[in-house]
Amino acid sequence: MNDSRIPETVLKAISEGTHIIRAYREHLGYSIEELAIACGLAAEEIENIESGLRYHKGYRDRIARSLSLPAGIFDEESDVPDAA
Repeated sequence: MNDSRIPETVLKAISEGTHIIRAYREHLGYSIEELAIACGLAAEEIENIESGLRYHKGYRDRIARSLSLPAGIFDEESDVPDAA
């Protein structure tokens, strides 16, 4: 990820230990419930992801699209392989 594209408020939140997805969500003004509705996940799934639990790459892609962020922005995060 290129740090020059990341908003200062997001960088600051991440440096203070905030999960990258939560940092972007809060920067863009979304509640957990609003993001869950926008990306089709349960609010509990968003909470789990922001708590650092591993999750499928497809979830990251859905969240990024819902936040109007570039594909792959969360690719450095933990991943669970898709079922074969």
